[in-house]
Amino acid sequence: MKNSTRAFWSRGRLRTGHGSRLIPIAIAAVAVAILALVAVIVIPSSAAEMSKNRAKAYSKSKILDAWKQGDKVSTLDMTRASLETFPLDPFYLSFDGIAAYYASSEKPESDEKQNLLDEAVFNLRKAIASGGKLPVKAQVEYVLGKAYFQKGLPWYDLAAKYLEKAKTDGYEGKDSEQYLGLSFAGMQNHEEAVKHFEIALKQESTDVLILSAAISYKELGNLEKTEELLSKATASATDAVVVQKARFMLGDMAMQSGELSKAQSLYQSIIDTDPRSAEAWYRLGLVSEALKDPIKARAEWRKATAIDPNHIEARKKLADRL
Repeated sequence: MKNSTRAFWSRGRLRTGHGSRLIPIAIAAVAVAILALVAVIVIPSSAAEMSKNRAKAYSKSKILDAWKQGDKVSTLDMTRASLETFPLDPFYLSFDGIAAYYASSEKPESDEKQNLLDEAVFNLRKAIASGGKLPVKAQVEYVLGKAYFQKGLPWYDLAAKYLEKAKTDGYEGKDSEQYLGLSFAGMQNHEEAVKHFEIALKQESTDVLILSAAISYKELGNLEKTEELLSKATASATDAVVVQKARFMLGDMAMQSGELSKAQSLYQSIIDTDPRSAEAWYRLGLVSEALKDPIKARAEWRKATAIDPNHIEARKKLADRL
């Protein structure tokens, strides 16, 4: 869907013009002599320069040693230097791309992080397309899939493509199913997403994974499974953001089913842990409105706008009753 190579990666090509001139025989003879002399001087110099350039390429065993020691910075430095001499070598391309991806995972959101992801995608794609011997092709596809996922929504289809290719080619990471589920969920293909989420949940049940699976089940209309997963998240999750999101979802489901007391309790539990949640105050106001208590509802909406003056829905509710 997306072109993984970017304009700034394109390399300029040396262009030479072609033409002809009429040169007197005497001048031509001198020119030939000069060229012969230049060749004697330049060719050895070029050979020396080539030898010097080749010396920049690091041995593959040295790069492997650095990678095994977890030294991503040295691995990246050595592969980058080696690619200047051997730009199509699948080994250098693979380890540069892998090191760039894992280096990006340690960076906050920034241009540097995105540049590392772009480098990873470019060189991993190039390694796969190189046609050279690539013993770790499946691992390269796995990392490429994850790199595409980290680049965001426009690349989720390519993330799923390469993660699935990696499995087909014999490699599956411990988080492959989770990333596949998240990729398909991001593409709104929730039927495919829950297939991978179910496998991933059996392998390792993380807070984010539980919440993500619950969202996909809700999109599919399976409210029983949704509530089961959300209740699990509120009971056992250690991530406060996940717990709050789960409570909001459960509260909304309770409102939709007419269980107002349950919804009120859930929204109140959010405020108990986060008193400055304007959204929770707003939704408490909706419960009070449904319970025919307009005075309390207005007080809760005023609280929401006091915390967040730009809370549009709460402001609308207050304006409707002026």
